[in-house]
Amino acid sequence: MGTRPCKQRRARLTAGALLALQISLIAAASHDAAAADAPRSPTAATASVPVSAIRPAGARTAVTGTYDADVLATARSPYRQATAPRTETATRAGAETGTKTKTETGTKTETKAGAEAGTTSTTEAAAAGHPIRPIRIGHVQATQQLRKAGLRWKSSGGCTNRSVRTCTSLEAVRAATVADVIALKQRSGCPVVVTGGTEVGHAPGRYSHHRGYKLDIKPNDCINRYITREHVLDGVRGDGAPLYRDSGTVYARESDHWDILFR
Repeated sequence: MGTRPCKQRRARLTAGALLALQISLIAAASHDAAAADAPRSPTAATASVPVSAIRPAGARTAVTGTYDADVLATARSPYRQATAPRTETATRAGAETGTKTKTETGTKTETKAGAEAGTTSTTEAAAAGHPIRPIRIGHVQATQQLRKAGLRWKSSGGCTNRSVRTCTSLEAVRAATVADVIALKQRSGCPVVVTGGTEVGHAPGRYSHHRGYKLDIKPNDCINRYITREHVLDGVRGDGAPLYRDSGTVYARESDHWDILFR
């Protein structure tokens, strides 16, 4: 009877020891598994895979953390690196095409605008070795500008045909000539009537009626007084007409009109 309780106590102790040992083994196994699944530290990664081993010879040495920047970029986006040269080429080609198109379009537009206005671009004129052609306007446009500014025009033959000497035509007259005769009326405050323009019958020359540099106006006391008083007498022309000059403008007093050169 006395030995049975001892045996029972020993059995319980043995079972407790076995249970404790089993728990210790389970805990140790869990710890090892957790350690195996845990990410390696930067130090461990660096030690197991050295940067020098994954970076090719001659590559850049920029490093982000424990990774080489070039290798990381290659691993993450091989497609982006493969398409980068193509994108850069396309961008450069687009930029060159855009610049060229813009330049050519601007040049063509300016040249076309100048041609429509009756002028030649400075570059073309310099290349051709001659001065820029003046802007010229038609008879209707010129007479409209004169009428709007309060000037009149008159033809002894009652016509506007440039090829008939008795007509008064302003066809192909310089726009600057029309502007200058309007300015003369505004400065003087006198009535101005144009009686001669670009029609035939006048003396030829580079700065002639036919080329749109000269106009004839009808004399009157107001304009006679203004020209002779406000301008310097500058000799006598070959045909005996007194000359009055104001900068580039020359007034010649002929028998029945003022012959005016606007330059």
